Amino acid sequence: MKNILLTALLVSLSWTSKAQNKTTMETQHQDSIAISQVLENSYFKGIYEGDVTLLKSVYYPGTLLFGDVKGQPYAKTLPEYLDGVQHRQSPKNSGKLFKGEIITIKVVNSIAIAEVRVSMYDFVYHEFLSFHKFDGKWLLVNKMISDTAGQPVTATENKAYVVAYMDILPAFEKQVKDALNVMAEESNKEPGCEQFTVNTKKDAPLSIVVYEIYSNEEAFQVHKTSPHAKNFFEFVKGKIVNDHIQVDLLSGLNH
Repeated sequence: MKNILLTALLVSLSWTSKAQNKTTMETQHQDSIAISQVLENSYFKGIYEGDVTLLKSVYYPGTLLFGDVKGQPYAKTLPEYLDGVQHRQSPKNSGKLFKGEIITIKVVNSIAIAEVRVSMYDFVYHEFLSFHKFDGKWLLVNKMISDTAGQPVTATENKAYVVAYMDILPAFEKQVKDALNVMAEESNKEPGCEQFTVNTKKDAPLSIVVYEIYSNEEAFQVHKTSPHAKNFFEFVKGKIVNDHIQVDLLSGLNH
């Protein structure tokens, strides 16, 4: 009887531990997506448009910024940084290249580190951004930057390569293809999306193959939860075979 009770207790403890681990992983995944959305929708957008109000919503008051620019030491308080943003020509108005990329996000309970790259004007900033969760909201509490313009970039192994397949029901060919064109247009606007291309098989015009590249896994997760993706998934119900979209993640042999 004691052996039976001990076995039951061990099984219960094992199940509880697995359940707790699963819950922790799911929480970290959701937090990672939340931080990705802060970066994509507020941080990168605020820098690109020179929107100081939007940038203020990202930073915790008193945040400090350190690093180097063109080989020279860089140190600013948050007010100094925001004042500089407000009085410079924004990348959007300059017409020059701007690109914000999420490389990695690491979450541990209420703290997180995001590694990102911001290309603007003649600079390529490699950044480490420290986040803390305040009352359910992730805020940037420290920013470290280094200008790496002219230096080789070797982070391609972090990219997410995706191929999606679906077959359109004949009666809905035009509707679904029109929706795919909208989906491609909106997806290619995402800072973390490097390519979203819709194709049909040469001998089967109803068979769709979508090739996608994202700067990293977090950018792909942001894409899947974007309003245009959710709208598309809802729209194609009943219009594609078995309501099924097959998604395959690719990994290059040299990654």
